[in-house]
Amino acid sequence: MTTKLGTRTSYSKLSTWLRCPRKYRLRYVDDAPEERTAVALVFGTAIHEACELFFEGLKVGAPPSSDEVHGAFHRAFTDSVKLAEDMHVPMDWGKTNQTDMIEKGEAMIAVFLDEVDRGIRVVGTEVPFEFEIAPDRTVNGVIDLILDEGNGRYRVVDIKTAASTYGPDRIDYDQQPTVYLAAAEYLCGAYGKVDFEYWLLLKTKKPQFKIIPVVRDANDRVELIQTIDDVETARQHGVYPRIRGFMCAGCEYRDCCGQKGGRP
Repeated sequence: MTTKLGTRTSYSKLSTWLRCPRKYRLRYVDDAPEERTAVALVFGTAIHEACELFFEGLKVGAPPSSDEVHGAFHRAFTDSVKLAEDMHVPMDWGKTNQTDMIEKGEAMIAVFLDEVDRGIRVVGTEVPFEFEIAPDRTVNGVIDLILDEGNGRYRVVDIKTAASTYGPDRIDYDQQPTVYLAAAEYLCGAYGKVDFEYWLLLKTKKPQFKIIPVVRDANDRVELIQTIDDVETARQHGVYPRIRGFMCAGCEYRDCCGQKGGRP
């Protein structure tokens, strides 16, 4: 979006356009109503809420019990499912169901609680940011977790749920670490002294907890700014092509978007 202050965007908007410009248009331009609720989104949000409860407890020196963390997940998930039903935006369960997803979430949280480092020093959770990544280009968003590493260094953590671990392309080219590293440097006043990690909770048959460090440099920052400019140029010219692929099956707008070759 362009304002009198220049381009304003968020990582969520940027990544949505890069994955599917048509979905971007339906969500952010047309404000189209969602036709269904993606189970992966509800599940991931519930896991985040449980993890946030745990980290906030560590921050104040009173970590919650295992039952409390599990309870936070269960409440968040079931409440979101009920809300989707009440709002007539039904859950898109695909090949799973509510019981299976709750069991999977409970198993993933158990692995997380067993393996997470309880000696970390939490600066903040769900930390909002807004800053100029370049003149007239403002980026906003929310960082899952910021940790104090001592000696003026910090660590940014983004918590993800995924079906499998990330491959080298995702690690090398995903622009989320670039955005969040720049944001944390701005928030903490620690330029060049922030590290980034993905903390993955894998929805495999036997759940796994993996930590993936990611490194970015000045060239990645330049590429991010170029991408922001390119997306803004396309948006100004009304360029919103469909990107057909596996994600269409779970898209909240697949009916409105139309069948292959059709028009909404």
